[in-house]
Amino acid sequence: MALLLWSVVGVLMAVWSVIVWLGQWLLTVLLGGAGHLPVKDLALPEGWTRWLPQGVSESITQGIEAAQPWFQTVLDTMPALAGGVTVLAWITWAVGAALLLLAGGASHAALRWWQRSQVPPVRATLITS
Repeated sequence: MALLLWSVVGVLMAVWSVIVWLGQWLLTVLLGGAGHLPVKDLALPEGWTRWLPQGVSESITQGIEAAQPWFQTVLDTMPALAGGVTVLAWITWAVGAALLLLAGGASHAALRWWQRSQVPPVRATLITS
């Protein structure tokens, strides 16, 4: 029974590792390519301008135009953050792995306790001659 329990913990650890690895890869790709996004093409969609009131449409457009330098600065610094994703992924993986191992150890201890409580007490028998 303990072998089955630790096999489940091992499978969960493998699944956790794959999830963290894929998340790290995805964030690294997204942050690494963020500096190449065209901020100057950022604008309010044409379909929205027909549905929004004129004042709201103009204020959103002005807000987008005013924020473009800030957006460009943020996007230019994002590739530098890609290196920190590896550290974040390792920390996240370590915390999750520790929790899985802790849960496995607690389950193992509970299983042993339950198995010991199920064993009937040994009775002494008298041998008659």
